[in-house]
Amino acid sequence: MSEDDKYTYPGSGGVLINSESIREAARLDAVMNDYASVAMAGLRAEPVPPKPGYEYLRHVHTRMFEQIVPGIAGRLRDVNVQAIGTGVAYARPEYIQDSLSQLFDRLDREDYLAGLDAETFATRFADRWGDLTAIHPYRDGNTRSHASHWALASARKSTLQVNWSSSKQRRRHDR
Repeated sequence: MSEDDKYTYPGSGGVLINSESIREAARLDAVMNDYASVAMAGLRAEPVPPKPGYEYLRHVHTRMFEQIVPGIAGRLRDVNVQAIGTGVAYARPEYIQDSLSQLFDRLDREDYLAGLDAETFATRFADRWGDLTAIHPYRDGNTRSHASHWALASARKSTLQVNWSSSKQRRRHDR
């Protein structure tokens, strides 16, 4: 269970306030996945900007979650959170914007990892993914929006793709 904050129902153990008044975490997560999947279908039909940086990540997050959790969709996190079950804290809110700027400036200089051989791509992708995960810019929906952002941005840049379905074990650390 997660802790309550200003974005959750009081006494809910961290269930986000949502447009369907769902009070059970697992059910809300499933419904958020449904909304995210529908949004991703729409996002695939949209053009991706030449520099798919933070503003594009924000757009992806907004589209995925604005209908189910409008209070957090596309909004930088302003509360402290940690990975459920690990005690690992994510970036403090006051460092999120600068950290995102540094990360996306670096990705832009690297042309979003386009043109790299598979081994170099894998190493750099893992490093950049780790940075973005540590920043954890949103209250929830980070993994879903990050994976979607990368899929869309890398397709535009003709970058190697990450095959998420080939993972032997799929776990979510989205809060």
